[in-house]
Amino acid sequence: MISKADSLPKRSKQGLQGQVILWAQFNDLTIYIEDEFQENLYFQILKKIFPTIRLEKIFPLGGKKPVLKKAKVSLTNKKKVFIVDKDFDEILDNKEAIQNVFYLERYSIENYLFEQDAIVEIVKEENPQVKTKEIRDKFKITNFVADASHMLAELSAHFLLINKFELGLKFLNIDPNRDCDFKSTPKQIKSNTVNDFYEKVKIELAKKKPRLKYSTQIRLAKRHFKPSKSLINIPGKYLVNLLKFMLRKLFTFVQCSSDSFIYRLFKNCNLNSLSSLKNSIELYAF
Repeated sequence: MISKADSLPKRSKQGLQGQVILWAQFNDLTIYIEDEFQENLYFQILKKIFPTIRLEKIFPLGGKKPVLKKAKVSLTNKKKVFIVDKDFDEILDNKEAIQNVFYLERYSIENYLFEQDAIVEIVKEENPQVKTKEIRDKFKITNFVADASHMLAELSAHFLLINKFELGLKFLNIDPNRDCDFKSTPKQIKSNTVNDFYEKVKIELAKKKPRLKYSTQIRLAKRHFKPSKSLINIPGKYLVNLLKFMLRKLFTFVQCSSDSFIYRLFKNCNLNSLSSLKNSIELYAF
């Protein structure tokens, strides 16, 4: 048997199948995901939720379309499973029913980060002397969800319209420090940050679907981003950036990248919210 170190060919589209074959001896399951930039994160998460399954390597395919395409030609091998983000697919009724494809139940993997205990632990890692009670008094996940819903619901509704009607616009980047007003009640994104973006969506919608009323479409879209749906449907990267900034405001926090923050936070999560994914994959593959 060859060693793991010898089983590491350079990554390329042509070499993917070779990697899969070489790593088959180390994996009880061959798991494919979308994003190569999240490979390390996904790998640690999957190792955590599948503690009894031998798993040494997973395979990113560079997007949802390649994952779905690969899944369709792999149905005869139940040891190959494919995990994709939900994005807005459920809202737009775009989910494909392929038995070896497992959709997350939230917009993206980042949407599973928001556990009160995990947040307490990451604050304590930064501030070992701070008391747990003080952290819990200053930061409550329920308050964060309410703030996030108010700040990001309308923006997310516009993202949904962009996807639904294929408007060809990029999602608006938000810097909480620059673009959010945390002194207002309730907290909100500054109007000068989003108004131009909203107007672009309105204009493009009128071009693409002139018979549809913009205000009606936004009102219908916002129904999917009520507080009870915030952690499910609001894009996770926006929630993470907001959480990171709010924790830095409340506690002494060293500046770190969002990727580093996500990785550290996931290490403290129990990931019980991923139990449905775990159970579905085990039922299918074993």
